[in-house]
Amino acid sequence: MSQEMDEAEPELPEPKRLGEETCSNPWNGKCTNTDIALYIMFKGIRLPICRRCWEVISSKDTEWVYD
Repeated sequence: MSQEMDEAEPELPEPKRLGEETCSNPWNGKCTNTDIALYIMFKGIRLPICRRCWEVISSKDTEWVYD
């Protein structure tokens, strides 16, 4: 992850109601979009990411680290 994203140290999103899968972008905790494009592993938790948030995340010059 880039230094910029790592420094922000986002909080994990609140769990959502059953049957309602919404975006859980840890860098944008206010997104409630249900158009899920993919999942990422963040701090050992599988998080759904919507298309709009993924476009923002993937367009940054980010170095991903795998544990």
